[in-house]
Amino acid sequence: MSEYNKYVLAVNKIFEIVSKMKVSWPDQDNINYLESIEEYKQIVAENVKLFSQTVDNNDDVMEELGND
Repeated sequence: MSEYNKYVLAVNKIFEIVSKMKVSWPDQDNINYLESIEEYKQIVAENVKLFSQTVDNNDDVMEELGND
């Protein structure tokens, strides 16, 4: 499994658990804290693109080293 896939699975698991916590802990303070965590979901989704670009750039470097 690639590092990218591991990252995506881990992020999905985190937000899945946050959703379960909202159901299990219905106190308004807890929900507010969990919603503040969910605000990062969009940021994390955008950074997945950067992560995949980094992986692509590393592949190019490895090819250059192998061609010497």
